[in-house]
Order: sequence, then structure tokens, then C-alpha cells
Amino acid sequence: MSVQISIEDYKFSDLIDIVDFKQLLESFYKATKIPNTLLDSGNKIISQFGLTKACSQFYKTNFESDLLKEFIDGKKPYSFCKNGLMYYSTPIVVENHHLATLILGEFLDKTPNKIFFTQQAEKFNYDKIKYLEAINSIPIIKKEQIESLMNCIVQMAKMLANNALLKFRETKLEDNLNKSTEEKSELKNILDFSPIGIAWSDEDGNIKYLNHQFIKLFGYTIDDIPTVQVWYEKAYPDIKYKKEVIEPWHKEVVISKQTGILVPDLEVTIRCKDGSERRVFVRVSWIGNKRLVNFNDITQHWKSELRNHIHDSMLEMVAKNTSLSDILNTIVKNMEYEDPGSFCSVLLLDKDEKRLILGAAPNLPDFYNKAVNGVKIAEGVGSCGSAAYLKTRVIADDISTHKYWQPYKSLALRAGLASCWSEPIMSSTGKLLGTFAIYHSKPSIPNSSDMERINFAANLASIAIENRNTRLELEHRAYFDYLTDLPNRRYFIEQAELELSRYHRYGGELSLIMFDIDHFKQINDKYGHSIGDLVLQNLAKISRLILRDVDLIGRIGGEEFAIILPQTNISEALNVAKRLQTAILNEKIIVNEEISFNFAASFGITSACKCTNIDDLLIQVDLALYKAKNSGRNQICISNKND
Repeated sequence: MSVQISIEDYKFSDLIDIVDFKQLLESFYKATKIPNTLLDSGNKIISQFGLTKACSQFYKTNFESDLLKEFIDGKKPYSFCKNGLMYYSTPIVVENHHLATLILGEFLDKTPNKIFFTQQAEKFNYDKIKYLEAINSIPIIKKEQIESLMNCIVQMAKMLANNALLKFRETKLEDNLNKSTEEKSELKNILDFSPIGIAWSDEDGNIKYLNHQFIKLFGYTIDDIPTVQVWYEKAYPDIKYKKEVIEPWHKEVVISKQTGILVPDLEVTIRCKDGSERRVFVRVSWIGNKRLVNFNDITQHWKSELRNHIHDSMLEMVAKNTSLSDILNTIVKNMEYEDPGSFCSVLLLDKDEKRLILGAAPNLPDFYNKAVNGVKIAEGVGSCGSAAYLKTRVIADDISTHKYWQPYKSLALRAGLASCWSEPIMSSTGKLLGTFAIYHSKPSIPNSSDMERINFAANLASIAIENRNTRLELEHRAYFDYLTDLPNRRYFIEQAELELSRYHRYGGELSLIMFDIDHFKQINDKYGHSIGDLVLQNLAKISRLILRDVDLIGRIGGEEFAIILPQTNISEALNVAKRLQTAILNEKIIVNEEISFNFAASFGITSACKCTNIDDLLIQVDLALYKAKNSGRNQICISNKND
């Protein structure tokens, strides 16, 4: 007699503790105020919490508001009744078998229209005051939030049902191992076609049986792993991990045969025959002198949970303004944790957008990181330089033979790197931000899971980099003039006050130049504001070329600029002003092929001397500038209030 283990043999109440699940749904209602109803597969109510007054006192009295049948028939996952209320319905399905249906609602996804609901009350002859009170008590929740909450509860129910079903199956399998010899053949058929990987061995550690699912999951046959010891060596190649985790657990397994104490399930990462890895739950039971081991593959769930955690952690770090370096290092380390045999790196686009600079690579050798820091963006420059240039993924499964790596393969060999997959990091607008790379110490061809992982990592890095860039841009806009990219008045005065404070504390010299473009209004009126903007931009460019790095120039008015000159006396400041005056006079502004013109500026100069605040210093230099303007323009005047 063959043994059938089917989900159809069980009801929802067989698999789930109904009392506990009702308490969960009741707690859900108390926490969210969202009504919920749970129906069995025959559409009988198992539990119902939070039925609103709008439903119990009004809608159930009017056929037009009755949506229950529509949900039960599975016509749509959510719907609105004619009174604007929303309901969500999701079947709880395990192995294609409908066990129950969960309904969330009613609720609103926006503030209720009082005029509309007043008309409804009149239409159906409701008590207007009580009806509107009932409507106002209905929770307002976005559809996206409901979908997330619904998915959470349904997935929890599925998980509980699946676990119960799994335990039923395992119990059934273990029971059948103790049956008579006549049933062994039928038992083997059950084990062979079980969705769980199963193995058994004798008490000496000789493996006697592996089912089809075990071989499918891990790739090993009995010829590959004749004993438990060989299995441990292949499945857990990391010596430290094997010593700290596997060996203590194995001792518990051996002792449990004498004591009868159940061995706790073990969650481990197993190395497969093809070099890939799977995350599994391992459960061991003794059946006489045979050791039965079940392997429940949770790889996809584990990766999903891990990536959700990584994503949430990254967003939290972004919200806390954690440095980009720390965020990128966290992303890299988590990707390496998901694939323990890998080494990851992030390279960032430099300011000139021609090279890639190091962003994060905590586990690559220092000499390698120094070598690739500043790598050129071009096709044929390794995986990362090429991926950045082509703006597409570049896979070098064997660095020693890949054409892009020929000039650099000795560097990779020295670093112990044999493969490199690189994904360009793109912004939300399609702009290159950098690259994310995954290296391995052996030639490696990525599978679909690897492609998914590198794409996920690049997307996370993109979010972090874009956020950093946006924050820096906003900070820059707050302190720098948008047209000339020079410090604005606010930032200039802040920095000038610091220089003035240093001057009075440490002594030395400090001078200030203020200059103004002559006849700037006439330039705007005659040639247009776009040409006027060009004049301002060219003046800023000229100033940057002439001034020192320690000098600070700012645009403090429309066509008015100021320069703080640390450790500079009046005579030296005059020389700077003359150089600027000459360079400005020689600058030709081209309007079109036929029209061009030159422009000039007037300068005022002063020294800090006994000035203790920047306002007094600005007034002093402004008077000198005013004098220059009144002296015929294109002049340089020095303040005579220097004591």
C-alpha cells in the first residue's frame, strides 16, 4: 500500500493553531484598526474582527454594498463598494490547494467626501448623523500599505501551514522507516519523490541512501560522498566553520542516539558539487541504527531576507547621513557574506568623469586597490573600465584569457584573482556613477542568481551615491553662486570673518579687494542678459587663474565681487588688482561672428589693520571702490583709512 502525503488531506485548522491565529488577527486589528475576516475553504467564517458600524448597521442592509460573494468567487483581489470603501481579499494557497481566504476591510484610501456620503445617507434613508460618524471611524490606509500587511499575514499563514505540512510529512516518513520489511520498497519510492532532500547513513557513518531531491539540490551522489566524513569535507570546506559549527553539532547527533534527546535543527550554508552554495535547515533523527537526515532548502527565502535587511540597513544609514564610504563598505561586506568565496569592490566616477576612483574594497589587497585607483574609463581596461565605458555588464570569467585583462592579468594573478564580473552603477536618470565588481579566486561563470546579486548591489550603491551627490549639490547651492560657481555673499562673509579672526589672533597681513564691472547695465541692455551672464562667468574664470588657492573670491552683488587676501599687504594687493585689471581688459567677449567687445572693472583696496569686524572692512573697501568709480572708472583706489 503506497503512502500518499498530500496537502488535500488537511484543512486549514489541521495545519494552523486556530486559537493562536485568531489571537494574531485580533492583535493585528488592535494594532492597525483594519477589520479582517478569515474564511475556510468552504467560505465559512473562522474569525472576524473589527466589523465597522458602517458595515454592520448600514451596508449589510443594502444589496449594493455587499461585496462578499465577489471576493469569495475570486473575481478581483480588491474592490470598492458603491460607497467608496475598499476591501482586499487574498486566498491562502499551499501547493495549489486553497486552504482559506483572508479579507481586509472595509477601509478608505483617502479622506471621505462628506458631501457624497451625506447624499448616500439620504439615498438609502440612513440615520445621517450615525452614518457619518460610522464613516469617519473607518481607517484611511494607502493601498500599498494594505498590500504589504496582507502579504505579511498571508505569507506567515503559508509558512506556518508549510512547516506543519513538512512536520507531518517528516513524521510520516519516520514512521514508515519503522514499518515491516515488506513496506521498504514503497517507503523508498516516497523518499525518492519527496520535495525534501533526504539521506540516511549507518551508525558508523557510511552513507546508504540519497534521494533524488538531495542529488538535485547538491549535485553529489553516493560515489562522491561514501561517508559522512567525506560529506562534511565537501559540504563545509571552511576549516574554521567546520570546527566551530559542524563538529560540535555532529557530537550532539552521536550522543543523541544513546540519550534520545532531540538534536536542534541546524541552519547552514552547504557548498554544492558545482561550487555554488545553498542555505538549508538540517534535521537529524535516529531510526534504530540508521541516521535519517532531512535537508530543507531555504536559499531563496534566506537571500530575500538578507537582501531586505541590507536594503533597510542601507536606507537607515542614508537617513542618518552616514558617510558614503561606510555605506558602500557595508554593501560590499553583505554581498561577500551572501557569496563567501567572493571579493567585491565599488569604484566611483571622478570629478572629470574620465577615471574611476576607489569607493570600497575592504577585502582586496592594498596593492591591488592602489593600482586600480584612478583607472581609465575605456574599453579594454579590465572589467570595470570597460563596463563604465560601455555602460553594460562585463563578465571576465577567466582573467588569464579575457582580452580586456591582458595588460593587467599579472596584477590580478598577484592578487589571487581569477575572474571579475563588473556592473556599471547608473543613476535614476541614466548617468554613470561608478561600477560594482565581484571577483573570485577561481575562473567563474555567473549564473542567474549571481546576475541578480550584482544587479541588486549596483542598485543599492546607486541609491547611496545619488543621495550623497544630491546632498552635496544642495549644500553647494546654499553657499555658491549658481552662475559663476563662486562663493555667494553669505559664504564669503562667513569665511572672511574667520580670516579676520585669524589675522587678529596670529598677526601678519590681511587685505581686501572689491571690484565692480563698469557699465554692466549697458552691456545687459545692449547685448542681452545671456551675454551679461557670459561676462560674469568669464570674470570668475579669470579670477581663478590669477588668485592663489588661499585667496577667497566671492560674488557679493549683481556685478560686484570681493577678494580676501591672507598674508598680503596693501602693496601686494595692489599688484593683484593690477593683474586682474589687465586680464579683464584683455578678455574679449564674442557676441557672434561679427560682434565682440571688451569690458573693464573698477577696484577698491583696503587692509584689515584695526578693523575687528567684516562689516567695517566692507564699508571701508566699498568707499575705495566708490572713489574709483567716480574717478572715471577702470581705476584702482586704495582706502586711506588704514589706521
